[in-house]
Amino acid sequence: MKSLNSTRVVPTILFGLLLLPAIAAAAPAKVAVLPFAIHSDKDYTFLQKGIVEMLSSRLASPGKVEVLDPIATTNAMAEAKGLSGDKLAQAVAGKLGADVAIHGSLTVLGESVSIDAKTLDITGGRQPLTFFKQTNGMGEVIPQINVMAGEINSKLFGVTAPAAAAPAAVGAGAAVAAGAAAASAAQPDIHMHPEKLLQSGQVASAEGLPPSPLVSAAAPTEQSSSALNPAFVPAPGTLASGDPGFWKSRGFEHLINGIDVGDVDKDGQQETVVATPEQIFIYRFVQGKQQSVAEIKGGLMRFISVSIGDINRNSTPEIFVTGFASNLNALESSVYEFDGRNFVPIVKKSRYYYSVARHPALGDMLLGQKQVNDESIYADPIFEMAWKGGEYVPERQVLKRKGNLLGFAYGDIMQNGSESIVVLDESEQLQLLTPDGKRQWLSEDKYGGTMLYYQPPSKAIGNMNTISYLPIRIRTADLDGNNKLEVLVIQNHDRARRLMTQQRIFSSGQIEALAWDGLGLAPAWKTRTLSGRIQDFAIGDFDNDGTNELLIAVVTKEGAVIFTDAQSSLVAFDLKPVR
Repeated sequence: MKSLNSTRVVPTILFGLLLLPAIAAAAPAKVAVLPFAIHSDKDYTFLQKGIVEMLSSRLASPGKVEVLDPIATTNAMAEAKGLSGDKLAQAVAGKLGADVAIHGSLTVLGESVSIDAKTLDITGGRQPLTFFKQTNGMGEVIPQINVMAGEINSKLFGVTAPAAAAPAAVGAGAAVAAGAAAASAAQPDIHMHPEKLLQSGQVASAEGLPPSPLVSAAAPTEQSSSALNPAFVPAPGTLASGDPGFWKSRGFEHLINGIDVGDVDKDGQQETVVATPEQIFIYRFVQGKQQSVAEIKGGLMRFISVSIGDINRNSTPEIFVTGFASNLNALESSVYEFDGRNFVPIVKKSRYYYSVARHPALGDMLLGQKQVNDESIYADPIFEMAWKGGEYVPERQVLKRKGNLLGFAYGDIMQNGSESIVVLDESEQLQLLTPDGKRQWLSEDKYGGTMLYYQPPSKAIGNMNTISYLPIRIRTADLDGNNKLEVLVIQNHDRARRLMTQQRIFSSGQIEALAWDGLGLAPAWKTRTLSGRIQDFAIGDFDNDGTNELLIAVVTKEGAVIFTDAQSSLVAFDLKPVR
């Protein structure tokens, strides 16, 4: 019996040994991406997280490359005290059981930026590889990181497909879930709000925002849909896909003047900050339920806009609130920050307009415009602001004049490696400018449109100056993943076609995405028309479901008296990954 058992066991062991290499070959390579060292006379340490996130998302390839948790990598680095360079990378990889470690540096000298990276194969199967890129400014860092990630994937792992396409599988799953939700929502909701927001189709409303889309009735067959979201209408010649769908919040009994999304209380979840004329409301939407987090009263201030960003780099995002004095003729902005228990003001009665721009390479950037010229809201320069000595101070001028910060955005819009600027001018036309203020393009249509205004101080007793309507939010973003920025701008429709300078009656609005086509900004897609007036919008994972949404603040009832008896809602469109 002993001899017989040995005869059977030996082939089994040999078979298992022969099978091991095949199993090992099938396992994905585990990669640890270490934060890059930053060499610069300015503080760009916050870029470390951004570079890790960019490389991680682009290197990951299902079944071939698995990028280890950046938090685990950072913790392993903290334990490897006194080490640097290759030795640090090897120690971290050994601690985490990684097959490959990637480390490097980013060096900034004036306008020149050098990116160096090195890969170490801990298993000893491949020689170390080095990668180098050089750019003429921070605006080119993101594209070069993309190229570098592709080269690493190709040379080290034999992955030729762009790593950025990997998340599309998630979008496919979301599309299946959306289809199931559509089937369950096919019947009309008997509790539907009587004011239909979506003009071409049936509206689904709820007290909170459900975890899966509520889908409206099918759109007319001649009206196609965008692959980014079925409720977006693409420009002629693009592909159609799906049925229209969106979320709608319960009605709020006040005007909404501004919204933004961010983790303002450091709980790991995104909060939605809503600015009304007299109060700031902070909400958290989780699993379709609205939670009230905090309220901030404005006193005699009138809040007109809100932005979120960690500008002082203490890992707690600040809430920047642009506001006017009660008579609407002077800026009195403020900044709030969570101290662990409450949201406390760290800046009061500032004479700056504030707006946070999310730069693809530099992260959150604060822009500011001081109201020096009391007669015009377009006459003063716009600056990039920095936190110094316990206050926000202007550091770099980004536009000399011709614009107001509330209707301002910038980025590599023309795809030429340099930043250009989009602003709404005094006639509410959209302009594309170079940083020195030279106009490259002017829209024929009017955009924006709001009831908020600035009342210049009177020059004489009893003499009331003409009011100036404020511009409203513009954002730049690459929502469809084609490495080209779109300009997102609100277009509200005035029944009087804005022919009356002191009176407006807005009946509907939509958000339009414009993209540079070599000659100008051309329409890419737009949301369906919404009844009422769109006052603001934000892009972020406001409902904490793991995917970003386009969140829109819609005013459906202005109120008989200013700042009172109003009706507003939040509408969200899911942003699906697009191949």
